[in-house]
Amino acid sequence: MATVIRAYLTLAVRLIDTTTGKELDDTDVRFIRDGNLQRPLYKGLGMWAFTGESRDDFSMTIEARGFDKTELNVCYETLDPKLPICDVFLMPSEKNRIGGEVISIKGTLSGLKSIEAVAPDRPICRFHEATEKKGVVTMSLLPKRSGDKVVLDTIQYALIATDGSRYEVFEVISTNSPTQVILKDVLKGEHVTDEKVGRIIYGRAGPDGSFVLKVRDDGNELPYLIRFTTAKGEYFRPVDFHLESGEIDLMDKAVKAEPMTRKEEVNE
Repeated sequence: MATVIRAYLTLAVRLIDTTTGKELDDTDVRFIRDGNLQRPLYKGLGMWAFTGESRDDFSMTIEARGFDKTELNVCYETLDPKLPICDVFLMPSEKNRIGGEVISIKGTLSGLKSIEAVAPDRPICRFHEATEKKGVVTMSLLPKRSGDKVVLDTIQYALIATDGSRYEVFEVISTNSPTQVILKDVLKGEHVTDEKVGRIIYGRAGPDGSFVLKVRDDGNELPYLIRFTTAKGEYFRPVDFHLESGEIDLMDKAVKAEPMTRKEEVNE
């Protein structure tokens, strides 16, 4: 008689290169908790599974070859109780040569909470429409070019305004078809067909206001649109990494976002 051993999933961790949006296919990764090396199971596509432990909140250090060391704070209250998954976006180190050299900006801004960016001229697809029915928000997509494929994973993306001055973040929770996805929340702003959908590159903001944001040095021009938040609100700032690499003044050329919701537009 065969013996069946069932393992209770404690946590699934998906490791993603923040500059490419691709899952890490390298298994040379160390997970350290309370000074002890953890031994999760590698499930492929950058996914690691932790089993057989209690679901108590904890912190863990992740060390992956070619990437900066990252601290993961796990709060189970914010995760799906049936399938607790954490997406961890790893920032390539300066010595990372696997995917090409990296270039960065850094600095300090008092009260900084988060920083990220998108490349408006490098969309992965285009927006068609979004509808809500019985609490389910569906987004239809168009390929970047005729004949191209549309592939969105269950992570966050940016819906870029036509003039390229700002973007709205949305999160995909499932896929209906290659050109239709289900969103976690309703879109806050009004959007039009053919708006670009971009991949978000996450930076790191420290508790002291320090920040760093890295991209792959893979073009003669590297224009990006930075989105950052402070205690005073949300801001957008254009930057060309070739022209402003190194330490920068984040508030220089920054514009505070004043989102206009559907309700506000109707009132006007």
